[in-house]
Amino acid sequence: PDEVIAASALYGKVSGSKLPDAIICVLDATNLERSLYMLLQILQIGQPVVVALNMVDLAERRAVSIDTKKLSELLGGISVVPVVGNRSQGVEQLKEEVAALLDRPFCPIVPRYDTAVEILLTRLFKRQEVAHVSRAELIRVLFDAGSIAERRLLEGSDRELRVMISEVRNQLIAEHGSLTVAEAKHLTKKAAALSEQVIVQPKERMMTTSEKIDRFLLHRVLGPLFLIGLMVFIFQSIFSWAGPFIELIDGLFGMVGSWVELTMPDGPVRSLLVDGIIGGVGSVLMFVPQIAVLFFFIALLEDSGYMARGAFLVDRMFRWCGLSGKSFIPMLSSFACAVPGIMASRTIEDRKLRLITIMVAPLMTCSARLPVYSILITAFIPFYSYFGIFNSQGLVLAALYLLGIVVAVIVSFILNQTIFPTERGTFVMEMPSYKWPTFKSVGFRVLNKVRTFVVRAGSVILAITVVVWALSYYPRPSALVDEYEDAIVVQQERYQTGRVFLEEKRSSLLNNRLLPSALWYETVRDHLASATHPDNLATVRDSLIETDSTQAPVIHTMYQLANLELNHVLTLERLQNRTASRMLRQSYFAGMGRAVEPAFAPLGWDWKITMAMLASFPAREVVIATMGTIFNMGGDSDTEASLLTMIQQAKWDGGPKKGQPLFTPAVALSVMVFFALCCQCGATLVTIRQETAQWRYAVFVFIYMTILAYVGALGVYQLFTRMGW
Repeated sequence: PDEVIAASALYGKVSGSKLPDAIICVLDATNLERSLYMLLQILQIGQPVVVALNMVDLAERRAVSIDTKKLSELLGGISVVPVVGNRSQGVEQLKEEVAALLDRPFCPIVPRYDTAVEILLTRLFKRQEVAHVSRAELIRVLFDAGSIAERRLLEGSDRELRVMISEVRNQLIAEHGSLTVAEAKHLTKKAAALSEQVIVQPKERMMTTSEKIDRFLLHRVLGPLFLIGLMVFIFQSIFSWAGPFIELIDGLFGMVGSWVELTMPDGPVRSLLVDGIIGGVGSVLMFVPQIAVLFFFIALLEDSGYMARGAFLVDRMFRWCGLSGKSFIPMLSSFACAVPGIMASRTIEDRKLRLITIMVAPLMTCSARLPVYSILITAFIPFYSYFGIFNSQGLVLAALYLLGIVVAVIVSFILNQTIFPTERGTFVMEMPSYKWPTFKSVGFRVLNKVRTFVVRAGSVILAITVVVWALSYYPRPSALVDEYEDAIVVQQERYQTGRVFLEEKRSSLLNNRLLPSALWYETVRDHLASATHPDNLATVRDSLIETDSTQAPVIHTMYQLANLELNHVLTLERLQNRTASRMLRQSYFAGMGRAVEPAFAPLGWDWKITMAMLASFPAREVVIATMGTIFNMGGDSDTEASLLTMIQQAKWDGGPKKGQPLFTPAVALSVMVFFALCCQCGATLVTIRQETAQWRYAVFVFIYMTILAYVGALGVYQLFTRMGW
C-alpha cells in the first residue's frame, strides 16, 4: 500500500495533487547499482528529473569514486549533483539545477523492454482510454496483475483491452517464468551496465566501518543483549534526564494557579481556570520533557542506521510467533504513537502479517501512557539505586514497556496459529551504513513531535478537561453553599476575637518590658512566621525561648498570635477542601462514577479513579488532566500541592475504607497495568479502520485489549494486596 501511494503521487493521481513539475531522485552513492534501478523506473514517467547522488562522502571513504559527468551523459543529459544530505553539502547546487531544469526541454534515455512489451505499449497508447496515462502507469498495469493501476485503467473498458493485456502477460510468463522477472531482467542489466561504466573502486574490497561494527551489534548473542540493554538505558534516561524539567514546569503551573487564586474572586470562572484548565492541562504539559527524551532517542536510532539492525535482530528473535523484522519499525514507531506505527505497517507485503502487526501495535507503550507511569511510579515506587547506573523506578518503567512487548508476542503467536496463519518467507533488508545523526535533523523531529503533543493537549485534552470540570463542579447544592458561608463567618469572628485579645496582651507586655532592640523583635516575628505547621511553630518557640529566656513572656505571646494566624489559614483551607469534597461527591461526575464503581472495585479503584480511566478512552493523555481536575476540586490535600502530592494524600470518601489512602502500591500498579494493555485511543481505532477498510478489526482490538487490561489489572491488584502492598 505504501508503494501504491508513492507511485500515485508521482503520477499525479493522489486526490488533491497534480503531476509534479520535476522529480528529485536521490541515489545512494555507496550502492549505486540498486539505486539506478529506481531511477530507470522513474524515467518512465516522462517528467523532468534531477539526480541527487547522496552520501558521496561515505563512498570516498571506501575509495569508491563515481564519474558524475559520464553518468549524466549516459542518462541522456540528466543533471547529477553530488550531495551529502545530512550536512546540506551540494543542496544549493541541487536547487539551482532543479530551477534550471524547468526552463529547458527534457529528453532522457528511457530504457526499453522486450519487443512484445513495447509493441503492446504502442498499441495501448493508440487507444482513447489511455490518453491520460503515462508510460510508467501502463508498465505497472502490465507487470502488476490485479493491482490498483490495473483496476483504475480497466474500469469501464471493453473486453478487447483486457484480452490484449492478458495475451502479452502470458507471452512474458512463458518466456521469463514470471512477470516480476520479465520487468526486472532488463532494468537490472541496464543498471549494472551503467554503474560499471561510471564507478571506479579498489580491486580488493575494503571492509567498511559499518561492517566491523555489525560484527558485534548483529552477533547472534551480543546483538540481542545490546538491543535489550539499549532499551533499558532509554527508559532509565526518560526518568533521569527529564526529572528536573518536570519539576520546573510543575512549579511554574503551581505558581500560575496560586496567582489566579489570589487575584480572582471565588466562583465558577476561577474554579474553571485553576481546577480545570491549569490543574488539568497543566498536569499533562509537565510531561513534555519525557516525551522529548523519548522522541530524541527514536530520532537517533533512525538517523544513525541502527533501526534497520534492530529490525534484523527482532526478525531473528520473534519469527516463531508470527512477527517479521518488517514489523519492528511499525512497532517501534508505536512507542511514540500507535497511529503512525499502524500506518507504517503498509511496508509489509504479506497481508496476514500486516494485520497481525496492526493488531498488536497498540500494545506498545506509547508516549501518552508515559505521564501516568511517571507520576504513579514517582509517588509509590521507592527509589533505590543499583550499581550506580540503574534504579528501581527506571526498572519498573522498563518492566511496563516490556509487559507490552511480551503480551504483543503472545497475542501474535495466538493470531498466527488461529485467525491469521502465515507462511514465513525469507527476510531481506538492506543495511544502511552507520552515520552520525545531525543536531538539525534530530532537533527538528523532536520539536515537531512535541508540538504535535502540545497541540493535542491544547485541543482535545482541553475540551475534555472543560467537560470533566463542568460535570464535577455542578450542581452546586444551595444548602452546602450556605453551610460553607456560615462556617466562614463563624471562623472569621473567632479569629478576630482571639486576635484582638492577644494583640492587647502583647502591647501590655511590650510597654512593661525593655526589649533588646527593634531588630530582635523583627527577627523573632520572622522566625515564627516561617513555620508552616503548628508542630513546627512550637519547636521554633522553644528554640527562641532557650536562646533568650528573659523574654519568654513576649516570645510566648508572639507565638500565640502566630499560632492563631496559622490555624486560621489552615481552618479556612480545611473548610474549603471539605466543602469542595462534599460538592464533588454530589456532582454529576460522582453520580456517573458510583454507577460503574462496582465493576472496577475488584481492581482496588474508587469512583474517582474509575471515572478518570473511563474519561481517558477517547485519548489516553486525558487521564492525567482528569485526575488533576478531580483531585484539585476534591480538596483531598490540606495545602496547595501538586498532583503528585494530591494523589499521595487522597483518601477514600466512603464505604468500609473511608479515610484510608486511596492509592497504594498495589492500586498504582493495577492502574499502570490497565493502561499498559488497554486501547484507550479513538485515533488508533479509527486508523485501524482506515488501514484495514473494516470496522470489525478495530472493534476486535478494542475488545481483546480491554479484556486483557481488566484481567491483568485484577490479577496484579489481588496479588500485591495479598503480599501486603
